[in-house]
Amino acid sequence: MKNILTIAFMLVCATISAQDTLCVMITLDEIIDFDFETSEVLARKPASDVTSLRVDSGEVMCLHLYDDKRRFRDVTVFYDDGDHTHDVFESKDDVYFSPLGFGMSIEIGKAKKRKKQ
Repeated sequence: MKNILTIAFMLVCATISAQDTLCVMITLDEIIDFDFETSEVLARKPASDVTSLRVDSGEVMCLHLYDDKRRFRDVTVFYDDGDHTHDVFESKDDVYFSPLGFGMSIEIGKAKKRKKQ
């Protein structure tokens, strides 16, 4: 039993060290790429109506939606196998991670207030 746990732990550690983590913070007016381990800012650019990001197989996206106000964003994920999902995420100050092992394109819409129902 101890050997099975050791092997499982080694496999998890190998997967963690093999993955490449992309980090992007999206604010109301700016898109910031940064290094996951050091938090060093790598690039900054003005935000547009729709932000498109690419995550290759074996990579993980750490997406920080930081609008600093109670807002929501439409997020559509197009997987390489042809499937897609559409969700609405809170974007005041929330972090989301993509699943490991899937190639995908992510489209993030402009921040908006949720309509009262």
